[in-house]
Amino acid sequence: MKKSRLVWLTGHEDLRLHDHGGFNNALKMAAERDEIVIPVFIIDTKVHLRSQSHVALRRLHHCLSSLERDILSLSLASPLLSQLVVRTGSSSWVLPALAQETNAVACHCVVDDVVSSMRSMQRSACEHLIEMEIDVLRWSTAIRPDDSFRNSAKQTMLPSYFPDYCQIVNKLPTIRPDDTFHNFLPKCDSGVNQISIKTDGIPTSYELIRMAEAVTPVSVLDASKQQHCNTYEPYEEITSERWLTEKGAKKALEEYCNNGNDEFTDKHFISSDAANLGSDSKSMYASSVARIVKNHMPSDVLAQREGPTRAFSPALSLGALSSREVLDTARNRSPVTPPILWWDGKADSHSTSDDDNNRAGLYPSDSSVWGRSSEGCLSDVIEWREWYFLLAQRSLALQERGEPATSGAERIKPNQNAGDPREFGHVNYWRFKNQYLVRYLTWSAGKDYYTQAEETRIPALLLVHGFAASAEQYERLVYSIRQQTIKSNNGKDVTPPIFAMDLLGFGHAEKPGLTFTQYLWESQIIDFAVEVMEATPMVMVGNSIGGGLAAGAASSLGGICRGLVLCNTAGILIDPEAYEGYPIDENGMDMKRSINSHTEAALEGNPNEPPYSPVPILGNKVLDTFGLSIVSLIYPQIEERLSAIYGNNIMNADAAVTYAIQQSASSPGSPNIIGSGQKLAPNRPLNEVLFSDGNEHGFPVLVLNGMNDMVSSPEVAKKRAELFSKLSKLHPEKIKVEKLHNAGHCPHDEAPDKCADAMLKWFDSSFQNTVATPEATL
Repeated sequence: MKKSRLVWLTGHEDLRLHDHGGFNNALKMAAERDEIVIPVFIIDTKVHLRSQSHVALRRLHHCLSSLERDILSLSLASPLLSQLVVRTGSSSWVLPALAQETNAVACHCVVDDVVSSMRSMQRSACEHLIEMEIDVLRWSTAIRPDDSFRNSAKQTMLPSYFPDYCQIVNKLPTIRPDDTFHNFLPKCDSGVNQISIKTDGIPTSYELIRMAEAVTPVSVLDASKQQHCNTYEPYEEITSERWLTEKGAKKALEEYCNNGNDEFTDKHFISSDAANLGSDSKSMYASSVARIVKNHMPSDVLAQREGPTRAFSPALSLGALSSREVLDTARNRSPVTPPILWWDGKADSHSTSDDDNNRAGLYPSDSSVWGRSSEGCLSDVIEWREWYFLLAQRSLALQERGEPATSGAERIKPNQNAGDPREFGHVNYWRFKNQYLVRYLTWSAGKDYYTQAEETRIPALLLVHGFAASAEQYERLVYSIRQQTIKSNNGKDVTPPIFAMDLLGFGHAEKPGLTFTQYLWESQIIDFAVEVMEATPMVMVGNSIGGGLAAGAASSLGGICRGLVLCNTAGILIDPEAYEGYPIDENGMDMKRSINSHTEAALEGNPNEPPYSPVPILGNKVLDTFGLSIVSLIYPQIEERLSAIYGNNIMNADAAVTYAIQQSASSPGSPNIIGSGQKLAPNRPLNEVLFSDGNEHGFPVLVLNGMNDMVSSPEVAKKRAELFSKLSKLHPEKIKVEKLHNAGHCPHDEAPDKCADAMLKWFDSSFQNTVATPEATL
């Protein structure tokens, strides 16, 4: 049998033909050695099916089907290329078996992803091939040479601070798109390949969904059916239908470049499409964006980079569109005036060596003071994605070498007095909506956790940080919980499994050019609970805005969330003695339509509330300018402000906490996060979400209130504690309030021992004989 080369398509930025390192290299080598190239896609049950949303499965089907047709048209005209071979199963054994079946001498595969499941799949399958003495040739989608940040020992040297990164990459050339594979596809008159390989074909969307359901835990399937767990993102239908194939994405890219950002955005991102119209796709996240766009031109109210971000992110993530092609298009469409630099302020930091490949003068460090060109917005989409992916690669490389992998851990020197001790978490990554990278930390369950009777175990914990913070801020609380758990259980470690994630826009999570609303973040929490934690029973812990978001997500998750801990939480809390629920008129009906709760109103886009109004006169562009000015103003004061916030335990405002915030604030996209605060939809009051329709009697709630709060002020903290105390008197079996004196806005990090002690006592009183069944909390 003729020898072959496999091009393994994984679904991580590689589902295309053009500018594809795997196809380029394989076809060139096959032409030189009289071999055949076999494209392969393995529907891996753990990666592509288990706990995947219907949207993700439909997108995968749409993209694969188009690619299969494109490959088939080329394979019929060349003896060098086979049709796409599709198999189902575990890649670690399906790929080696296929390699043996096809007499493969090599496999071309994209470099490892940073998402755990995909990364493990790639590594395991490639290791098996190497054991079979089959060459594994990795190719990269990086927009600059892969060795740009490696020293002679081949170790990553990427700076963890974005301005430092820019000082390097501003002077580096970018890699141009490469379509040389066409040169190695000679036409064949017979149109018949020299070998034929069995393929299962691409399942229909319906079949993929059924296959996924067969390998997905029942708890995830049940959660996905709950109405309020619907987290469809805005414009999902048009994004998947129009721009998810290689041809569709390229056509959209051409249209964007010909018409410009504003015209492209105004044409495609109208209010009704934001809401997705269909009842099955209605979500608070989509409705919150539809409310903003309603009665306005989209370019006047959406984030400056929202059009290209929403249009191209799905195709970029799957690989139907090449990052290099998009960046090259942005840089070379036409010359523009370089924007003002704001971090280093040095106009001469840009090298001229790359000008022939950057006629527009666009660089990663660019941040315009007023507005952004269409080319600049397009370039930012790629440059920002690249930075966060490289940062994730850096963290994982450090972790695999046994070195500190979080921002704060790198700043703590040996034997340094850094306040209360921490337990550093294990770094992992996940993609929200299969598009935007999110870092999360995990802490393993104690060695004695699973030896307990199930009804006595503390549920898993999901920790949600506050504004400007990150998952790292919970490391001290985790340490305290574990140590106190061991002490109170006679040396047994029955600590539950713990998860903490970075909210999109903070920490090491991406900061895409989207309009951020509270319902975007709630959707992220819900999706994480369902897709990553697989709807395991949990207790959520939230601080500041993270408390309000956790409360909203907990309400939507229903019985999955068994309890909630609020640490100096944000969110509207109306005096329980005056609260009457959603406002209705004297006839018992609301003002415009039959809406009975704030949740229903949010799903309808808050039709009874005043419509969104852009900033008068100055318009939408001023929001980025405002955010930029706030970041520039606050950044030099971060250390000083933290000292005031942590005034009750100033040692805990150490270099680790400071640098984690500085690093995040300096990363691209930060100004947009702040500017989006002006667009938030009306909040659902905590009075409702803590006692929602899906959880009539409320889940147990522990309110931890640092009384010396220097963010909202001690006076506000006192009033909040009084309101929660009133709520507790009305529902003493469900609401417990702990006033923490000598603690401030972040009690979980400033006074971790006090918080851990209160939480463990609350666990004992709230979860004995109640955690085994969802009905116990209803």
